[in-house]
Amino acid sequence: MAARAGGGFEVLGEAEPIDIGPAPTWRNLRFPTDQIPEGATAVRLVAEDNDVSKDQWLALTPPRLAQLKPLNEVIPPETPTIPDWPVAFQFPCQRPFDHFAGVAELPKYRITPDRGLKVVGADMWQSADGGGPLGFSDAVNESVAVPAYLNNDWARDWGSVEKLSPRPNKDKVRPDVAEIDYQDVTRMGWYKPGRMIVKEE
Repeated sequence: MAARAGGGFEVLGEAEPIDIGPAPTWRNLRFPTDQIPEGATAVRLVAEDNDVSKDQWLALTPPRLAQLKPLNEVIPPETPTIPDWPVAFQFPCQRPFDHFAGVAELPKYRITPDRGLKVVGADMWQSADGGGPLGFSDAVNESVAVPAYLNNDWARDWGSVEKLSPRPNKDKVRPDVAEIDYQDVTRMGWYKPGRMIVKEE
């Protein structure tokens, strides 16, 4: 971290980012803002690749200074979401997506637990193979991770927030709003619409 001085820069300090892992994956490295020296206007990122494998690589994106907001301001309470079951009780203000007569509302966000529980639990039974809501959600939505942190606990992997956006529908076959035609029918317990086939010995 540095500030302009004359024709160059004056180094004001160094800091090692907080890395919640896991590696190797794309992830946000965190620098608490209280560690930024006063007057700093520039940063230099230094990365060391210790992997000697031939086909491995390392990439970085430019740093950003995030403007943090409470989750309820990012996801208004009336917004349909998929709160994964391990974290649902921690987010009582977020509204789960609605479903009626076999038709589900498209969720706009997903809130997941930490990576360990996500990959061995939520991503499995909530998946298409498990018959869960990710089956239809992943089929029609693209997801982008929204950087999210626990207040004053930057080193904890609490989970993640994913913004869901409908995939482009160039054919315009899928309607935006489903028209549901249904009726309520009451049946007696011994109702049988057809003759029962009994195998005779």
